[in-house]
Amino acid sequence: MLGRIADTLYHPSLLGYKFLIVGHTFSTGRRENNLTLSQRRADVVREVLINMFKISPKRLQAIGLGEEQLLDAAHPTAAINQRIQVATVGKVL
Repeated sequence: MLGRIADTLYHPSLLGYKFLIVGHTFSTGRRENNLTLSQRRADVVREVLINMFKISPKRLQAIGLGEEQLLDAAHPTAAINQRIQVATVGKVL
């Protein structure tokens, strides 16, 4: 999956853009721990994209949101809530 993301980030139409890697967790345990876990998850994805796929670090930011944006709020421990998102945030300056 990360290889496919890297291929997309190398697409000529996206080379001038920055991206935000957002980590999420499901809601078990303490909020602080979930924030830390989601940040680590986002950081690892960023580091792999930089080190393994040679994406410029200037193009990637990572943030962890913990349990703040559940996809399935009716089932807070559902696996779908534990995920990574990649979003465009603007042009590289």
